[in-house]
Amino acid sequence: MRLILYRALAAIVIAMVILQWIYPASEVAQQQLLITIGVLFLLLLLMQIALTSSHISEQNQWVFQYVSDTTLASVLIFASGGVFSPFSFLYGLIIIASGLHARRLLPIAISILSCSGYLSAVYGEAWLVRTESLNTQQALHILLQVSALLLVGGVMAYIARRHASLRAQSAQAVRQHRKLKDLHDQIMSEMAEGVIVLDRDLHVSDMNVAARLLLGGTSVARLLRIPALEMFFKQSGLSAFQCEFEDTAVHATEDAKRTLLLVVRQLSSDADATWLLTIVDISEVRRLERQLLQQEKMALLGNMAAMLAHEIRNPIQTMAQGLEIMAMKPDSRSTMQDILHEETLRLNRLVGMMLDYAKPLQPEPALTYLPEVIRQALAQVEIAYREQVHWRCEVDELVLDGDHVRLVLDNLLSNALANRRSESAVEVMLDANDMDWTLSVCNEGDLADNIRDKLFEPFVTGRSSGIGLGLATVRQVCAANGWKVKLDTDAGRVCFQISGPVQTDMPQLDEYAMETKHG
Repeated sequence: MRLILYRALAAIVIAMVILQWIYPASEVAQQQLLITIGVLFLLLLLMQIALTSSHISEQNQWVFQYVSDTTLASVLIFASGGVFSPFSFLYGLIIIASGLHARRLLPIAISILSCSGYLSAVYGEAWLVRTESLNTQQALHILLQVSALLLVGGVMAYIARRHASLRAQSAQAVRQHRKLKDLHDQIMSEMAEGVIVLDRDLHVSDMNVAARLLLGGTSVARLLRIPALEMFFKQSGLSAFQCEFEDTAVHATEDAKRTLLLVVRQLSSDADATWLLTIVDISEVRRLERQLLQQEKMALLGNMAAMLAHEIRNPIQTMAQGLEIMAMKPDSRSTMQDILHEETLRLNRLVGMMLDYAKPLQPEPALTYLPEVIRQALAQVEIAYREQVHWRCEVDELVLDGDHVRLVLDNLLSNALANRRSESAVEVMLDANDMDWTLSVCNEGDLADNIRDKLFEPFVTGRSSGIGLGLATVRQVCAANGWKVKLDTDAGRVCFQISGPVQTDMPQLDEYAMETKHG
């Protein structure tokens, strides 16, 4: 349709030129021929317009259009002076237009047809109208015109061939793109894992069906408001992140909670696809872990009951024997009372350690004054040992669970005092920087190789009087709070280090329970 419009515009220009210069100077027969050409052009233009909405193929429409255009141009040249006609350039325009259809043979055929029409019009006008032969100069002019038309036809044939090659490559690329898109859509729809693609502004570019099902009633915007995830996107230099979260407002019961693992990775700096979020339902894994943990607790409870029965038996036997001696020897009452009191304290310590280890831990961070926590722990140490504990605290207040710090410190102090070399001091140090805090409890002594690798396991102890729950309790408390515990032994010195991140703000309750890990 665009070519038809160009034809109409070209016809208007040619008509204006003919009316201005050629028509007034022509004879009556030529004027009638020019009018006939105009009417014929209008009829052919209407036929070309009608063909665009018909069932005739495009290739046949092109043949009709260019053959009719070439014929009209030949008649126009015949009517406007033959070799002296100013309209011979129309052949070149027709050949150029035919070369735009990516058909190499079409411009060649049109150029041959144009040369034939031009020769017919020129020689016909000379013989029929002017009844004279062409001179050498005019013949040379005709030769140059024909050569130019053939050259234009060859150039346009090459361009058409190149155009056809590029069009074929483009069509192949489009087909390949469609195949890849179909494959992408199929993979996205078949994946059990949720996939979300975010642009540079954290808007959703793409999301599969699994992601919508896994999120349920949670929108992506609400998902991105998870505090840890917000902090990750605000930080620079990090390209990966993962966290676990569960919507406790929707899943009320423990068994109905659905735990999702969210992994974020940076794809590229592309504005449309910057971040890739994958969501995996790990509820079954966490449920199995809870079941396994429960089984381990039951097995541990059995071991604990056996150990407790074994440890309690000796103090009870001692107390029973003491009571018998007191009944038979009243004068030994004072000594027996001290023994009974010591055994009662021992039983109390055993039960207290068991309760501390078995008690569920729920951290409640709050602003805690650390020097006071250390002083309270030292106050529970026997008076004879207090002077042998040296402590230093380089930080005043931190946001953490003070009761859990106290529980860790009590057990580490008890362990250090029980395993130190005779009369050597125990050192307690609490340091902090902008990122982490570290609690160290060190003593001079050695650690047996047979218990080094399983020191934090329950009921593992290097002393005959201990039951091996102190350091197991320390590990349990650290795991509940997200702290790290480290053991260093060097040059006759044993040092336990507890470290954790420094929190400057009070924690706020959130609808998601999260366990975060940076990659």
